[in-house]
Amino acid sequence: MLHPSAKIYGPAEKDALVAYFDHLVAETGATIRILPNVGTEFMVTTDCLQAAGNAADDPILVYGSAGEVAPGAAEALQCTLDRFNVYVSDFDVGNFMFSGLMFPVLERGDWPAPGATGLAMLVAATDDKQANMYAQPGQASEAYLRLVGDGDRRRVSAFTYGDGAPELNMFALSVSDKSRHYEKSETSYAAALADFVPLAVKTCEDFDYEEPDPETPPTGCKRIDLLFAIDGSGSMDEEQDALRGANGMPPVLAEFTDALLEELTDVEDFHVGVVSSEQGFTAMHTHRDFPTMPESPETACGLPDGQRWLVGPSDSFADEFACVAATRSGTEEMTYYNLAEALHDPANAGFLRDDSLLFIVILTDEDTYDFVLDTSVAIRQRIVDAVGGDLERLVVLAIAGGQGVFEMPETVCQGVYGDAAPGRRIITITRGFRERGLFQNICQGDLAATFSGVLDDVVSACAQFNPEP
Repeated sequence: MLHPSAKIYGPAEKDALVAYFDHLVAETGATIRILPNVGTEFMVTTDCLQAAGNAADDPILVYGSAGEVAPGAAEALQCTLDRFNVYVSDFDVGNFMFSGLMFPVLERGDWPAPGATGLAMLVAATDDKQANMYAQPGQASEAYLRLVGDGDRRRVSAFTYGDGAPELNMFALSVSDKSRHYEKSETSYAAALADFVPLAVKTCEDFDYEEPDPETPPTGCKRIDLLFAIDGSGSMDEEQDALRGANGMPPVLAEFTDALLEELTDVEDFHVGVVSSEQGFTAMHTHRDFPTMPESPETACGLPDGQRWLVGPSDSFADEFACVAATRSGTEEMTYYNLAEALHDPANAGFLRDDSLLFIVILTDEDTYDFVLDTSVAIRQRIVDAVGGDLERLVVLAIAGGQGVFEMPETVCQGVYGDAAPGRRIITITRGFRERGLFQNICQGDLAATFSGVLDDVVSACAQFNPEP
């Protein structure tokens, strides 16, 4: 997907793109098929590919195969770039990057080829600019992985390029570990393409590669630190009651931790902290109905002085969690931002241990409004930094309103706890943790079923954990 306003249409940039595809043909020996388009929901066709032998209605350029570049392919590609450079439309200006990528997948039976490796290349002047329910990097990356890679991250990677482009960056982070985002202000287009070539080749090579078993088996986690960001607005009363076990219901978290310890007999203990969704409050709760209600002896949850988290297992754990989870806040939820900052707040020092598995849970029926504070990429990075950059130390579960899939987006849903708005930004950040990011639609089932459903993921993450000595 090439934005017509991106400065990539000079001779040097065109030569760099040709060189990129020449390398792929030579180094993989694969059949390299290119579907060039601008960022639009409509397929932009030119007569450039006819010189390479294409029919007039065939926009797919077979650039090379078996190590040889097809005759006329480079010229056809450069001709296409010249036409895109002067693209004009009454509908858009060619900067609908995610729709431009996914609409051909949905509409064409010949794209992608069955079983192909998929390389998504999104080159923008700035960022994706569609700004509607389709234009969500989390939703687009899920669709690309599912529809192009059949859910196998080894088969797909993404090259994204733009200037101030966190949406494109989040898409790349979400697709696979072989994806990369390049900022135009930091890296030239030619340098970015050259840097990405080995990753594109590796995506082809990894198609059916299986990692060998490690020589030293992982030791498994001995400690788990659970951090909750709980929406404390008035619409969340029923969810909070379920989480705490109010009104005679079994406490969902206590049941989950019991089941977890039953599976993980080597786990010595766990920490549990709760942070509010209210802006400016990133210290973990020690009092009921915080921060709306001031801390006082009457609202204290019985935690030791200076300790802002629970330690389990203990006989008092269920009651203590019921108290700290009773959070009250306003209606502009900053769930993800508060959660990320809580991991770095000095008030919470000691909660996250160097040898623990970090399990994060977001519970809300609204999207997170933290775009006024920071980008999704920066918030994700703060969480990753807290575990030393090691995604193997992390499991993230977001429980929020679903947004459907790319080909069938959803709006407000109705569930057992009432209405929920789509958590589009929440889903986007969660997808950025790839297989370590789990999402559950709050409208589909109850919290007990949700926690039961993620039990195997947490157990698996713990079993594979190998803390640095």
